[in-house]
Amino acid sequence: MKAEDFTFNADGQRLAATRVQPEAGAASSILTLHGLGHTSNRHTIRYVLNHLAEHGLGSVCFEFSGNGDSSGVMEESCLQRRYGEVLAAAEHLDKREPLTLIGTSMGGHLAAWLAPILKPACLVLFCPACYPADAVESRFDGSLARPGPYADSPAYAGISAFDGDLLIIGARKDDVVPAAVLDGYLAAARSARSKHIVWLDDCEHFIHRWLPHQDTLRPQVLKTIRDTILLARARQ
Repeated sequence: MKAEDFTFNADGQRLAATRVQPEAGAASSILTLHGLGHTSNRHTIRYVLNHLAEHGLGSVCFEFSGNGDSSGVMEESCLQRRYGEVLAAAEHLDKREPLTLIGTSMGGHLAAWLAPILKPACLVLFCPACYPADAVESRFDGSLARPGPYADSPAYAGISAFDGDLLIIGARKDDVVPAAVLDGYLAAARSARSKHIVWLDDCEHFIHRWLPHQDTLRPQVLKTIRDTILLARARQ
């Protein structure tokens, strides 16, 4: 496995990223999108990406402006800006293989919203948040609406056009994203080739803090993610 840090520019900001590959030169066609909050970064998902690399799947993880090693101030950002940052990050993927988007919380909202543009073969959403249409330019300074099953959400609209394979991983004890939000994603994904949800019974919202320490459950979840991605690629 080879991990390489790099940076790229998006709307005047320098964003920090890492390419995780089975070996140097291998294709990286999985992009991960982290959640909202000052402590969110590109590293918490690495236990997933390392596993995928061990099975021949390369990826790119990055930090939105205002997070981790990226430039900018988080409170000055908004969903619309992060939408553009995802598009900039996607330019650093290898087009030799079908795209997979992995989104966590707010990153799940962005992944679904961008599905009609990036056209992934596979979506993997961890505790995906959902925001209303009028929140796209709300600053992350306390102005952003709380996640909820908003019927007008760009995420629901985006995933309605998704025709690949959908995997949602939810937390039963999530007190940030209501279970109804995940039900809404499943209902909106009317054109998905397949859709599956895995519930983690004893897990709270911050799933990537909890799952790496679950020695029995973690391998099962990682295998489900890997198998979903491989199936999506085989169907392309």
